[in-house]
Amino acid sequence: MKTVYLIILISIIFVSVTTAQVETLPAPIIKNKSFEILSNNRYSVHSGFTSSLSRQILSNILWAMNKAPRISGYREIYVATPTNVYRYDTTNNTLVLHLAGNHRYNSGAAFEVGIATERHEEIGLMIQAGLLAGTAFRDSNVATCPMKYAADYASSNWSPAHTIKCVNVFGRYTSPTLDTTCLAVSSNSSLPLPRTNGTDTFEVVLSTLEQDSIFNPTALSLQQISQLAWAGYGVSPHMGLGRRGLTVPSAVAAYYLTRKIYVVRDVGVDRYNNRTPPGTSLTTADHRLELITTEDRRNQLRSASNKIPSSAPAYFVICVGDTASYGPMQEAGFVAFQLLMQANILGLNGYLTVPLNRTERTAIISALSIPSSDIPVIVFSCGEPTTDINESGSNLIEIEGIKVASPNSSQVSIEYWLASSGTPELSIFDLTGRLIYIFNREFKPAGHYIVKWNGKNNSGNKVALGIYVCRLAKDNKTHSAQFVITK
Repeated sequence: MKTVYLIILISIIFVSVTTAQVETLPAPIIKNKSFEILSNNRYSVHSGFTSSLSRQILSNILWAMNKAPRISGYREIYVATPTNVYRYDTTNNTLVLHLAGNHRYNSGAAFEVGIATERHEEIGLMIQAGLLAGTAFRDSNVATCPMKYAADYASSNWSPAHTIKCVNVFGRYTSPTLDTTCLAVSSNSSLPLPRTNGTDTFEVVLSTLEQDSIFNPTALSLQQISQLAWAGYGVSPHMGLGRRGLTVPSAVAAYYLTRKIYVVRDVGVDRYNNRTPPGTSLTTADHRLELITTEDRRNQLRSASNKIPSSAPAYFVICVGDTASYGPMQEAGFVAFQLLMQANILGLNGYLTVPLNRTERTAIISALSIPSSDIPVIVFSCGEPTTDINESGSNLIEIEGIKVASPNSSQVSIEYWLASSGTPELSIFDLTGRLIYIFNREFKPAGHYIVKWNGKNNSGNKVALGIYVCRLAKDNKTHSAQFVITK
């Protein structure tokens, strides 16, 4: 009998220890800041942090990083706090103990987020998403900086499964209020002023961020080109290391992509400049196009790689001077994230062609007649959607067979239609993929249906404000629509 008790006691202890090794993070929340104002206020702080940031802030940052597009085979996210190093479980929104003890690179950091993927471009996509998510908490004095030395330290001291290519250090630091000042004024009147604030909400846009490679051939307006160019690599009010800052960070404020981003349209090929002529002084601010050729080179660009969509009216070609160094390649990813986000906000389709192989890079250089020192690494295709369906500005989100009316916490209206009879499964999930509510399943003939959800989970408790997904499953096909409960 004593042996039985001992076994039970050991089992209880084991379960307790195992449970303590997993920490569930709070669900992401909406900070009601636009993508544009966050981009205009992103800046890096290298030291002087204090280590007092909430788990809510960490949750939003990790969620945002994982929403960035995937372009490689694996993705690992690690978090170092003053007490432990954790592996972030993206499916369950949990921190899983990876290494006990304090293993931070920066002793003042509240937490450090390290990313391991195959490609530096994907690192850039993820880091930029996390930077803006942190900037949304400016009211909590959140400051951050991507650090290569911290990544080297983490790879040696955190025992990761794969090499950590970048660490984003976060901490508390007295920060200025968000600034809407637009410094992107064109010196040659080639581009209109971009907007530095908007009506969109960063977390909502990111929650539905998507790529689409089919376009309406209608040319983009100069205002749209201006907004995209600024979001990708435009100047902002802050200064760093004596240099005018941009919407994206740069290792040691080198801004490797200066004069290396090209816009390809029916009217020709232009180089985008964010510095005054000749465009090389990093202390200056500009927002202009520099004509390279008046010929329409889009067909030549498309022929350079069969991965580039053939119907886009405009392309942004992101180049670097050195593909072997982490700084330029990650910076290209920063720009790509910004372009894709801004396109989604403008109601445009966007698509990233990445990575490019050596043959494709050489062919693109020839097609556009750009300097051989400008090596293309990402092509961003952009244009109007092919259909007339555009729910922007309405109170409905539409994805295939489901519509969700703009909801509040007491009543969500879900509209769906069935092409054939069957027993559909309708359910509500949060952004971590956790089942919140499932409707009763019953056989239904083909037709149109509307159901109401009272904002309560399966246990009868009110859900928190935030982003949710309504999912309709039938005949091995799934349709879903994301929606936001804001009140």
